[in-house]
Amino acid sequence: SGTAAADSSSSSSPGSSEKTTTTTTLPAPWPVSLRMRLRCVVVASNSTEVARHEALNEVVIDRGESPFLSAVDCFCNDEHLTTVQADGLIVATPTGSTAYSLAAGGPMLHPSSPSIVLTPICAHSLSFRPIVFPDSANLTFQIDDLARDDAWVTFDGRKKVRLERGDFLHVSASPHPIPTLLRFGNTADWFNALKGAFQFNQRPRQKPLVLPEGS
Repeated sequence: SGTAAADSSSSSSPGSSEKTTTTTTLPAPWPVSLRMRLRCVVVASNSTEVARHEALNEVVIDRGESPFLSAVDCFCNDEHLTTVQADGLIVATPTGSTAYSLAAGGPMLHPSSPSIVLTPICAHSLSFRPIVFPDSANLTFQIDDLARDDAWVTFDGRKKVRLERGDFLHVSASPHPIPTLLRFGNTADWFNALKGAFQFNQRPRQKPLVLPEGS
């Protein structure tokens, strides 16, 4: 019919069996945003698949309760990037870029940006800064064989899997994004959320410059 029912309610007057139904309809097409998810596969050092999850916000590799830094080898499309010595790493979607990744110093990505952001957590190097990859990137993380301890990986802050030395975590864009209804539009909804949650760039305006007469 080209419309979507937003609200439906029924009422009847006392002593009457007749009911009046009120239905509010929304015009079509209703705008939808497809939010990227991450497909994550944990593979043991013997090439056995250990776990498979999808994450809407972020995947986090951290040292858990270990007192030692995590040592993680990072690869993009089978190219070795670096070996990270840090408390951990965050791999975030544009949706998740304004969550844990932002708190760790990562950038804010527009929800429509086809990107994946890699953000270190307290890296033991001042030169390691967040990196933004295209959504076509295939990222692989391996716990270094010389790491002092194992690591842990969590998916959207819930399910937790142990990563032993030599284990791999493969992360790529999922072919199954999450459809999200928009109220005003992708950009408007996003900035309204930033203003509401973070008071984004809210500050008193400068007073106009008033020059003395004759200057």
